Amino acid sequence: MKLNKIIAAIGVATALTLPGISSAALDTDSATVSMSVGLYASLTGLDNFVLSPSSTNGAAGSIYSGSDTFNLESNGQVRVSLSGGDLSNGSDSVTTTYEMDDDGVTFDTTASSIHNANHSVSASAELGDISSQKAGSYSSTITITVSAI
Repeated sequence: MKLNKIIAAIGVATALTLPGISSAALDTDSATVSMSVGLYASLTGLDNFVLSPSSTNGAAGSIYSGSDTFNLESNGQVRVSLSGGDLSNGSDSVTTTYEMDDDGVTFDTTASSIHNANHSVSASAELGDISSQKAGSYSSTITITVSAI
């Protein structure tokens, strides 16, 4: 009798482990797995650049201009803004204007979209009267800021 019970138990255990034969689930549960990716952006490739005279160098009304490119990469819509001061040598300054992509100092990337593109930044300065600024080197710092909209 004991031997019959052992043989029956082995038969049931073998049947339960055979492919295609399974027991009914007693319970199940489900869960949603999720995550939220934060807005992120990166500016790369912006370098120092020099403004060169367009015509005369040092004469009243001489215009100097120059530009550089940078890459903006973002995973969502962002606002890009440019700020900078007049070129200065410490005591004298020259009125300076700046633009990005030849279209002002601010732009927004496309809504609900990623962005990965090169952009230009340019500057121009115009001298006043000959005696309005000393000869020599002038400089300023520009800042490009990327922010959430």
